[in-house]
Amino acid sequence: MTYFLALSGTPTKFSKSGFLLRTVGSILEQRAIGFRVIHALDFPTAEDHDLTDQFIADTADEVRQASAILLLTPATKEIVPALLSTLLGQLADDLFLGKPVLLFATGGMPGHLAFLERALRHELVRLGTRTIAARVHIGTGSWITIGNDRPRLSRGAEQEVAHAVDLILRGIRLIELRERSLELARR
Repeated sequence: MTYFLALSGTPTKFSKSGFLLRTVGSILEQRAIGFRVIHALDFPTAEDHDLTDQFIADTADEVRQASAILLLTPATKEIVPALLSTLLGQLADDLFLGKPVLLFATGGMPGHLAFLERALRHELVRLGTRTIAARVHIGTGSWITIGNDRPRLSRGAEQEVAHAVDLILRGIRLIELRERSLELARR
């Protein structure tokens, strides 16, 4: 089964980043693609080594099975994505090798996406990512809030997210077709 795995570095699950995850999940559901989320916030404390080891092993298994990795974290020029960096730092070398990686940043300014990518570069290269396949910045102006309703993405922001997802899906399908062609050629 094809599915995307999100590694979320947000400090709370009930934030605009959380609402963005719901939107991404809806977009993928419309395309019959599974979606799973691992929150770095759920990373166990260092005192419980067994629980920490199990969390890392489970996360690594999810990454191995995923077709694409989506990294989501708040972006500001002052903050290093500590939660996400901590989680990525625990994963094995080359675990992302061959998987497209999408980088989603919420908050801040569009230019902060470059700061964020630079801050994560060492871990991403160690994990086997040479380049980010798609980058999306969701700023404050990308949200619509009416009354007491939960925030939702503007139509333009949602289209940008959907475009990034579709770009990755086309790449995944091309790779799958190439693999099937090679398999048929061997027969």
